[in-house]
Amino acid sequence: MSSFNIDITGDFNEKLDKLKDGVYQIVEDELNAFGIETVAMAKTLAPVDEGFLRNSITFDKFPLAVEIVVAANYAAYLEFGTRAFEAAYVRSLPAEWQEFAAQFKGGGGSFEDFFMNIIEWVKRKGIEPAAAYPIAKKILRFGIRARPFLYPAIEVNKKILIDNLKAVLK
Repeated sequence: MSSFNIDITGDFNEKLDKLKDGVYQIVEDELNAFGIETVAMAKTLAPVDEGFLRNSITFDKFPLAVEIVVAANYAAYLEFGTRAFEAAYVRSLPAEWQEFAAQFKGGGGSFEDFFMNIIEWVKRKGIEPAAAYPIAKKILRFGIRARPFLYPAIEVNKKILIDNLKAVLK
C-alpha cells in the first residue's frame, strides 16, 4: 500500500489566498497534527505479527498537504481483505476509497513466495508446518477478512482536521 493524500488546497484555495500571517502556520500545524494523530491511530489499529506493518506507517508533510504512507507491500490486503471478503468490505466504503482499493486488486507475487510466507507464519505461531499448505489453499480459495487500520484512522482524524480548520478559517 503506498499512500493516501490529504490536500486541502482544492477546498480552501480562495480562503488560503486571503490568509493573514500566522493563520497559514496554524493551518500547517493542524495538518501536522493530523499526520501525527492519524499515524498513531493507524499503528494502534494495525494487526501485528512481527511489527513490520506497524513500523511502516509514517507520514510526509508538504506545504498544505499531508501524505500518510504505509510501506509494507501487503498492507492493502490486510486493510481491504481479499477475494469475497474484499469485495464485500470495499463496496461499503466511499467512492474515493473504492478507487484507492481497486489499484491493489489481483495480488501479485508468486505462489512459491506466498507459500513460503505462510510456512514462516505457522512457525512463528507454533502451528505444525504441515498445516501451511491447507492454510495457503484456504486463503487462495476464500481470501482473508479485512482488518482496516488506515481508513478508520484517516476518517476519524479527517473530521477533527476539518472541524479545526473551519474554526480557524471563520
